[in-house]
Amino acid sequence: MTDETLYSIRMRASTGKHHVSGAERISRAESIDNIVLSLIARAKSKGGIPHNITIHIESLHSLPVKCLTALDILTVTVPDMHAGRVAAARTLTHLGVSQRAVTRAIELLNRGASPTGTTMRGSLIMDSRSGERLEPDQERGVRTSRFDYAEKASSMVDEVLTALGLTHFRTREAIALATKVVHAPGVIAELCWSDDPDYTAGYVASLRLGYIRYPYLKMKGDQKGGRVIFVDASNMISEALIRYLQDEPVLINNMGKFHAEITLDQYLMSLAQRS
Repeated sequence: MTDETLYSIRMRASTGKHHVSGAERISRAESIDNIVLSLIARAKSKGGIPHNITIHIESLHSLPVKCLTALDILTVTVPDMHAGRVAAARTLTHLGVSQRAVTRAIELLNRGASPTGTTMRGSLIMDSRSGERLEPDQERGVRTSRFDYAEKASSMVDEVLTALGLTHFRTREAIALATKVVHAPGVIAELCWSDDPDYTAGYVASLRLGYIRYPYLKMKGDQKGGRVIFVDASNMISEALIRYLQDEPVLINNMGKFHAEITLDQYLMSLAQRS
């Protein structure tokens, strides 16, 4: 697939100043029409037609495409939001993120990370030690773009996720996005839960532990969410990080390992054993 011209296809939908939906694809020319139709349907799926639907298509012919293996996946069967956030916090501190940064990140996502208290379109970038915000625009954040699955990997991930009962499109997309994010220069981990009021799951992702999914990181009906990317500020060039996240195309061409679900107690014990 990477021997021919590929195209980045991006959809953004909004109503007024409110971001409604977004999606990313990378495709060959012959698939563009079908993908555009599916993205428009996606934009309309949240209760009607948004005020604005923008489709951006551009050739990637001059850009090298980086191929990556998807992160290993593990689901921790937490019973509720509180347990999920405890587990996510323990994971992040295990990875070297300070308790101060973890606490601040969760508080920001919980209330809406933009200065106006709304969910940001892009990610919040945070110093993993101090908890300081580093993204240049705290209203918009930094959007991770130009990522997708290669055709073979796409079929594989669909089969495996279906077998695991993880059929929501957000899970599929989050694995690809998280895989790109944690390969960025200076990144230690990512924390995410969706702003979709009907989708309560979230994750912590890292190169060390993979994609750790928690069925509950927020209450059902909550419309707040977002992403926090924790970085080693002493080992990061901001321009290189943002350029990678926004501009450099990535295809997932191999699947990682899919582990059986484990309980919260089992998970916390495994973290203690690794310390």
